Amino acid sequence: MKKILFVLAVVMLNISCSNGGNKQPPTGKGEVTDTAVEGSLLIASDIVTEVIIKPEPDGDPWEIDKVAGYKGEMMTNTIFERIYKGTLTVFDYHTGEPLSAREVKDLEKEFNNDRSRIGKLSFTEDWFYNPSENTIQKITKSIVLGFELYNNDSTVYGYKAAFKVGLGQ
Repeated sequence: MKKILFVLAVVMLNISCSNGGNKQPPTGKGEVTDTAVEGSLLIASDIVTEVIIKPEPDGDPWEIDKVAGYKGEMMTNTIFERIYKGTLTVFDYHTGEPLSAREVKDLEKEFNNDRSRIGKLSFTEDWFYNPSENTIQKITKSIVLGFELYNNDSTVYGYKAAFKVGLGQ
């Protein structure tokens, strides 16, 4: 599981910095234009998987073990850098509308510019099963970063979706 999360983070970073081999970039609203995986069957389309990347330290040990290999700070920082340089467009999670760099900066200010408060990732994916090779390939279309929300006693009670990043841009 640790290796899968690490590989997924590296692939997402690589895709977010290139066109991901797609003929056309996705719009960030869930479309992927080239998802044909030869010899495979589409077993899930636009499925959403969520990963809490900062589980409670005193919580379920399995939840902690599942993300022990996560090293996504470079990905997160690269996404923000590209937004602020104007080379990456991100989208409002609720409306799907593009967000300006100013809007993202204002959102980041809500969390005291503390990116370490990003505690949850949500992926929209297509899953392909290759029966002859007994393999599954996931094509990640987008990722949503979620900031932690705290109770008065400083425990996490939920997450606020920051924005949606269409992969392959």
